[in-house]
Amino acid sequence: MSKRTNLSIIGCGAIGTATGKFLDKRFPEKVSLKYLFDTDHRKEEKLKNCLKNLKPRHAESLSVLFKNSDLVIETASTKAVRPVLEKACRYRKDIIILSSGGLMNETVLLNKLKKKGVKVYIPSGAVCGIDGILAFAREGIKKLTLLTSKPPKGLKETAYLERRKIDLEKLTKPLLVFKGPPQKAVKYFPKNINVSSILFLASQFKKMTVAIKVVPGQSKNIHEIILESSIGKIEVKVENLPSKKNPKTSALAIASVKALIAKLFSSLKIGT
Repeated sequence: MSKRTNLSIIGCGAIGTATGKFLDKRFPEKVSLKYLFDTDHRKEEKLKNCLKNLKPRHAESLSVLFKNSDLVIETASTKAVRPVLEKACRYRKDIIILSSGGLMNETVLLNKLKKKGVKVYIPSGAVCGIDGILAFAREGIKKLTLLTSKPPKGLKETAYLERRKIDLEKLTKPLLVFKGPPQKAVKYFPKNINVSSILFLASQFKKMTVAIKVVPGQSKNIHEIILESSIGKIEVKVENLPSKKNPKTSALAIASVKALIAKLFSSLKIGT
């Protein structure tokens, strides 16, 4: 990273706001926060008012934002990922993608970015064990399963459940609402199951299975990962508290982007 990096943030919700505050507190001498971009300008203003050291501006367009940035952080939505990839490719700027579900069908663009030498960073999100999965993937994976259980409010207003006429507020016992490949999990639960895309992208295991369960009375988002390989086995259980700002986002997902940014600016690189 250069001595002073020109950074911009796309999406000023819970993750974007936490990221902006983190940069303002930890790296005001290493970072120049150039732009904020959100379809809701009120969120931009709210974030700007929280910052003491950095002075970002509103970007009139993604083109302006990318032209004047060294690194762009996407924290908006899966729908924002393709235009972000396209601009990163055009202007050859490195990016951090939080809405990793939006990468699932973008192999062509990712290959273009690779050829142009553009770095795409993906935080580990709301799960642990990604380093191990990356390592096991080098030797061959035989089985990979993700079981996610969430409180009803964590899946509130999900179109897939509404179409199936599942009333989350009336549930009295755990209910398995989905089981299938990560591609469909991300399609049906675009705001809730980015962890499945992170695991898939890390493992590249085509037979990966995702199961999503709603558990009444549960206060945490729980992810259980089971991986079997020719060189060993992983069993990881992560119990996450939801973000106070957005129950659909785990607090660990926010912490993971902070950890990635800290790693980028650190001379000590731990993990794969």
